[in-house]
Amino acid sequence: MPKQDPALAQALGQAIPELDALSAADQKKLAADLNQAHKQHDAVLKKSMDDALSHIPFLLRGAVKKILGL
Repeated sequence: MPKQDPALAQALGQAIPELDALSAADQKKLAADLNQAHKQHDAVLKKSMDDALSHIPFLLRGAVKKILGL
């Protein structure tokens, strides 16, 4: 049984022992798929936040972003 790929553990945020049953190639593919999903999710969240901020007058956006921690 292969040891869990470090990239997979990083993509998940922690090691999950049950995934040790996957082959090394499957672990690498899962890690790549998870990383891609995280990137897409981040892009959607950024677009949503930008769309939400577009309703705020331009001069106030900087202050609102600072308040929201963006």
